[in-house]
Amino acid sequence: MFYNSLNKKLFLLLFLVFPKIEAQTPHFTVADSLYQLEEYTRAIEAYQKITPKNQYAFLQIAKAHRAKGTLSDALEYYKKAIAIDTSVMTTKLAYASLLMTTKKFKKADSVYTALVAINNKNPNYQYRLGLAKKKAQDSSAIEYFKEAFRLDNTHQKSCFEVAMHYLKKRKYDTVLDIANKGLESYPENPELINVIAQNYLLRKYYEEAIPHFEKLIALNHTNEFVHASLALCYDKNSDLDLAATQYNEAIKYNNKIPLRYTRLANVYVRMRKYNEAIKNYQQALLLKNLPIEEDYLQIAATYRHQEKWEQAIKYAKLALKENPDFDRAQYQLATYADAYYKDPETKLKYYQLYKTKFGNTKNPNIDDKIHKYFSTIIDKRIAQLEEEIEANKKVVKQK
Repeated sequence: MFYNSLNKKLFLLLFLVFPKIEAQTPHFTVADSLYQLEEYTRAIEAYQKITPKNQYAFLQIAKAHRAKGTLSDALEYYKKAIAIDTSVMTTKLAYASLLMTTKKFKKADSVYTALVAINNKNPNYQYRLGLAKKKAQDSSAIEYFKEAFRLDNTHQKSCFEVAMHYLKKRKYDTVLDIANKGLESYPENPELINVIAQNYLLRKYYEEAIPHFEKLIALNHTNEFVHASLALCYDKNSDLDLAATQYNEAIKYNNKIPLRYTRLANVYVRMRKYNEAIKNYQQALLLKNLPIEEDYLQIAATYRHQEKWEQAIKYAKLALKENPDFDRAQYQLATYADAYYKDPETKLKYYQLYKTKFGNTKNPNIDDKIHKYFSTIIDKRIAQLEEEIEANKKVVKQK
């Protein structure tokens, strides 16, 4: 009698439940198909028709909202999905990831903290928590990156964060140890290769940095910084053709940096490509809003290498126009005039002008040793020119 009563109740329950399940299944089939076809708005409408909604339905609605960019709605449905079953880690991870995307870093921190509390042996949970704290400018972030890397020394992202931490602290040997350990498991990680390259660059170990920057280019991981840094390394290593090529590549990314043109011009001077040097010095001048007397004098010196004395004089004068107290420009102007003019009296005037302006100077901006050196040479040259002028006068009188 008892069993008969129980069977009747079970039959009645199954009768009430199964029609609902059968009714829901077509809705899920339609909604899932629409979702797979990326018809996200229609998929959401289909999932919304399902009643009652289970965690899967809420999760699919959240994913559809995320896919089409309605992120606030996506967050709300992730929360609804989590509320049904708080034990599903994948849903929490998706929710925390979207919190990071929407820059809700403190909320993401709380979710990842809960995940770490459940499983503190998961290196990626540690890394994600560290990233949330880093975005929230929490200085404890590094401890979670270190823990992630300690748990798994093949974890590339945590390895990069730890290596960069020590690079900022200028702990160069530690940087190499950590980055190289990460590269053991993935030798083509561009972020770690970049860290090692920067490590050598900051130490001014230019030759050691070169192969690492070259590898970044070989891996197609190129940008303005890589080309400019490699150019500087080649430059310092006297690989002039390669330096010029890389400076020009960096300029393609950003043609508004005066220093880059100046460095390229300096390379061209060393290559004796003076016309190219002048073009780049002049481009640097056009971009500068700073004092440019040094640049004018560099252009003058480049013309001096070509023995184009008239142009050298012109740019030395421009340097002095920018800064009348520029003693080196005054000295160079005198030497260029000496080479250009034939008349010893004209030459003498330029040297005397230096003596008039800087002969007894106590200008704190002028280096005493350099001033003494210039004065010694000029005094000797003035004496020679005065002798030459007197000799010419005697010749004239004899005639």
